[in-house]
Amino acid sequence: MEVDPPPDTTDPPTNSPNTNEQSKPDDEQEDEEFLIMADIGHDIDQQTVLEHATKSEIHAIDIDGTNPFIQIGPYTFQGQYNYILGTNLFFSTTSSNIDDNASTSDRTEEAAAASNGNGNDLNLIGLSDKKLNLSRVYIYPKKNDKNEIS
Repeated sequence: MEVDPPPDTTDPPTNSPNTNEQSKPDDEQEDEEFLIMADIGHDIDQQTVLEHATKSEIHAIDIDGTNPFIQIGPYTFQGQYNYILGTNLFFSTTSSNIDDNASTSDRTEEAAAASNGNGNDLNLIGLSDKKLNLSRVYIYPKKNDKNEIS
């Protein structure tokens, strides 16, 4: 999956060859955050997804591979990436602090510069040219054969 970060004006940190880095054991897992436009259809409602997201109950397997799975609480989905016409834009919102001592014209200019009309500023945090189309799948435990030697 290709997700391009927004332009950054700060210089990224560089690793010098003299820096001693400690390698992490292979059993430690690092959580990586990135943005995906996913379509789950009408299998579960948005409120249910938000409830599981706030509880960190969304897990992904092979998310950047050819056979991605996403689990949202007890619901499991299998997906396929498709290119879209256009670009998905991802924004974050921040509340704008309005200075009561500022003149009305100053506040109007500030609001017009970067506001979505309801007092929240929008900040571009990423973009993508793909969408993950998900279908609900049901996963059952594997049945053990009675003749199998344990």
